[in-house]
Amino acid sequence: MRRKADFDERKCGSAGKLTIKKAKWLEGIKPDTLISEVARVALAERLGLVIYYLPLAAKRPDEDVEYVHQLRVSVRRSQAALELFQPLAPLRRSEKLRKRLKKIRRAAGEPRDLDVFIARIAAKKNKGESNGAQRTLKFLRSLRKEAQTQLLEVAEWASQKDLGQKFTRFVPRLRWRDSGQEESLRTIAPLYLDSIVLQFFYQAEQTLAAPDTLHQLRIEAKRLRYAMELMSDAFEPGFRQDLYPYFENVQERLGEINDHATAINKIGAWAKKTDDAVVAEFLQAAIAGEEESYHRGSETFRQWWTPGLISDLKQRFDRYLRVPND
Repeated sequence: MRRKADFDERKCGSAGKLTIKKAKWLEGIKPDTLISEVARVALAERLGLVIYYLPLAAKRPDEDVEYVHQLRVSVRRSQAALELFQPLAPLRRSEKLRKRLKKIRRAAGEPRDLDVFIARIAAKKNKGESNGAQRTLKFLRSLRKEAQTQLLEVAEWASQKDLGQKFTRFVPRLRWRDSGQEESLRTIAPLYLDSIVLQFFYQAEQTLAAPDTLHQLRIEAKRLRYAMELMSDAFEPGFRQDLYPYFENVQERLGEINDHATAINKIGAWAKKTDDAVVAEFLQAAIAGEEESYHRGSETFRQWWTPGLISDLKQRFDRYLRVPND
């Protein structure tokens, strides 16, 4: 299910000058690259992937379930880049872009959630849970078919709006807007990251006192992770090779906990749509399993997420975020 789809730049179609390259790290960026150029490269790459994956997710979902997943990831990374480089963007156009990305992401949400759960149930069926699993799979696949219409509609909307061209025209409008001389990535990256890092660690401290804030900590962790990917070329290799994987572990642990919380709500909503008692019972049992996994995962994280670990992580970030003197 985690197989990554291949693609080629010639398939981009209306994306035009948008870059079709699936990678979390930017290419061709150096520490002395001007920040407006970094922003243009970042948005071109991430928006290019949105335009690439949207028709695949809408029209060829049976070919690879990863199309929907990669569409959501591409939208999230585009949203993160737009947020980080907001000082360089035209306000009205960036607000329109934000709304368009949100619309695409929402359309992909239900199909992706169903894909994940269908795959999980199919695996259980293969292990002997045949009766309830089989009927539940049939029911969930009917919901998945209905959810696909959302993607088809948003893909048609994107085509009518010619979003590829709109995204392409947005990228060159990212420029330095302050009165002083434009900063390079090296000089401004620590400043861009600083407020995001501070917010993350503020939430980290809140989580120690109130464990039910783990969800908000996950949001801040993902926000910081995407910002790190965009700013990594400002720093020495250890930022990407040592700090990022260390922090990525935190974010992934939180992500697993959130997956269980999301599943509880989603399965509950699906259970209300069936009149089949066997399916309803199967889904209620699944909710109980997700609740158990959520509480177990949360407790394991709280035991691991100690003041000492937070302090160590702070020191690792401080090493890189000291503003250079030159």
